[in-house]
Amino acid sequence: MSQSPRKPRRKLSSKYVNIGLIGCGSMGSELARAVQRGDAGPARIVSIFDEYVPGRNALAAELEHRPIEAETIPDLTAIPDLDLVVECASQVAVITHAEAVLAAGKSMLIMSSGALVEPGFLKAIMTAAEASGASIYVPSGAVGGIDALRASKPLLEQVTIVTTKKPISLRGAPGFARWENVDITEPTVIYEGSASGAVSLFPANVNVAATVSLAGIGPEATKVKVVADPESPGNVHEIHAVSKAGKFSFRFENMPHETNPKTSFLAVLAAIETLRSICEPGLRIGT
Repeated sequence: MSQSPRKPRRKLSSKYVNIGLIGCGSMGSELARAVQRGDAGPARIVSIFDEYVPGRNALAAELEHRPIEAETIPDLTAIPDLDLVVECASQVAVITHAEAVLAAGKSMLIMSSGALVEPGFLKAIMTAAEASGASIYVPSGAVGGIDALRASKPLLEQVTIVTTKKPISLRGAPGFARWENVDITEPTVIYEGSASGAVSLFPANVNVAATVSLAGIGPEATKVKVVADPESPGNVHEIHAVSKAGKFSFRFENMPHETNPKTSFLAVLAAIETLRSICEPGLRIGT
């Protein structure tokens, strides 16, 4: 049985990369402001979507070139000359909308990488992207060392990530429920298990675990420990990898973002840099 020829990658607009934004909370707003400042190169926000209408209205009014406020995701993807959809909403939003966005031929930058560890989901969206010629981008998030993990992936034997945060940064997560009313006064292990388990229990906190696992040995084999520490210097991530090529250890002490303590400042910067690399082709170091 013959296969249909693979569609060519969709070319971006020659002057600007036209961006549609899903999610107008703190992360989405920061990225929109970065685009407006020119930090992402020749790009512009042409449309935004958020189920929380007041937040969507507020961001649209703030931006200099007021974007179209889409009422639905199909409305968003129907915007003429839309090149890239940037998701800054949630894992649920990715699972609900990513396949349709990619099937519509729109490339997608996914911030909520935890959604990609859902069984069968990554394969489904990659199939949609292959069929339409769209691309999928995942920023490195709140850590570095992703290139080293990818480069040594066939030789990796063990990958562990330890995430330490202040209790306030973990509040509201399903995995923190039994600790919500506990006065944590010393480093306390909240979770220890696989990356797939961590992502489902801490959806707004450990997307980094999903990214690390996808770059390395997978979400089931990657071990994760989540620690609540009132004296933590910030959002701390420690990655330890053992491979036939050597042993690698990385430690990142990230400051929480000022508008969202659950997100590291570095995660915002990494997203802006990923956008810039898409919108402003040129020299690439380590990718």
